Amino acid sequence: MKRPVYALAGSSLSAGRVRTIVFSAIAALYLAPSCAHAATSAYWRHEEGPSGSIVPDGSDTVLDSSGNGNHMETFRSAFEPFTAATYSPIISPLALRSGLPNTLSLDFGPAPRVGTEDGADPGNQNGRNDDNYTANDKPIEEKLFSAMTVELAFNMNTVGGYQALFGKDGKPLGDNMPTPGEFDSPVPPFKIMVRGDDFPGAVPNQLFVEWIDGDGFAQEDIHFLASGETVVPNRWYHVAVTLASDSARLWVAEATEDGASQVPYTLKDELTGLDFTGSDGRILVQDPTPMSIGRGMFGNGVTDWSDAIIDEVRVSDAALTPEEFLFVTTPSTNDADFNNDQVVDGKDFLIWQQSFGVSGGAGDANGNGQVNADDLAIWDDAFGGAGITAVPEPAGCGLCIAAAIGLASFRRLRK
Repeated sequence: MKRPVYALAGSSLSAGRVRTIVFSAIAALYLAPSCAHAATSAYWRHEEGPSGSIVPDGSDTVLDSSGNGNHMETFRSAFEPFTAATYSPIISPLALRSGLPNTLSLDFGPAPRVGTEDGADPGNQNGRNDDNYTANDKPIEEKLFSAMTVELAFNMNTVGGYQALFGKDGKPLGDNMPTPGEFDSPVPPFKIMVRGDDFPGAVPNQLFVEWIDGDGFAQEDIHFLASGETVVPNRWYHVAVTLASDSARLWVAEATEDGASQVPYTLKDELTGLDFTGSDGRILVQDPTPMSIGRGMFGNGVTDWSDAIIDEVRVSDAALTPEEFLFVTTPSTNDADFNNDQVVDGKDFLIWQQSFGVSGGAGDANGNGQVNADDLAIWDDAFGGAGITAVPEPAGCGLCIAAAIGLASFRRLRK
């Protein structure tokens, strides 16, 4: 069937071309700051680089791309003991749902990097001591989370011993000024780690999440989730931990055993029907302490450094769902629903536009590893097949709504 042709600004354009122009305008609106993702509290992408360099000395050297100013830094990179991770071109094989290019990660580990010897401090287990952390009273350190999602991708260089990937510092239970009757525990407010033992369930070296809820007083306010599977080196794992007032979930998307492909985000563990909220509505204990990547804390002491590549770390102030998580698992052939929300619409066009020309980008509809005009053609053919129900981002999207109204007018003209 011949496609209709329309006159637009004095030119004859196909319906597909008009649609592309319309969605380019919508894409521009989505990219405007007023339409930014309202739930993102911090997002450390590890894209500063260049590849092969180490995190430099100084404050605010590892950037928070959320716009909230929660930048990180390392302890020392100019003299011993060197604690700087190394920028690496080894990245997750999964595309970002946002369509943004992902070119670098950070390698936290004991191997020599750029003329320095990580782990020069003999007091550190296995020579591991690389880490980044927020400092100087960043906003996220005192943020009240009524819901929360922490996401990251990691690939272990070696597995053995306790290795924390992300955490929040402190010892809120039984600290220097405990509340009378408060339980005394060495557990920090929050930690994602690969355990060095076989707890729980006699599963060695499994992914483990531990946190203290908003009450932050009794032993029963300490909770954990576990993957139930042994983490292996040289395999990418994509983690999402969601906390809400009455539920907690651990989701993981990982490579298949042969490393050839990825599986979708899978629910590994959950707690439901509980009360995680404190008197002020927070679901994480109040402790105005740094957040860290590449290590954790135990008994109020810095410990549990990682020997791992860590990529794309994001903290959100909402309990996200899998279709909102950072990474998109490999789409099936001729699938233009790039964000997996069951609708082929303008959001999918935006993902295609942002990842155009990127190998393995999220806009790869035909699964050939490239994002190009062929994928746009697939999107064009699939557009509206399941109905158009594009939903703007939560905050400041009046312009996006106006654009959607314009699109509706265009569709009426087509009829």
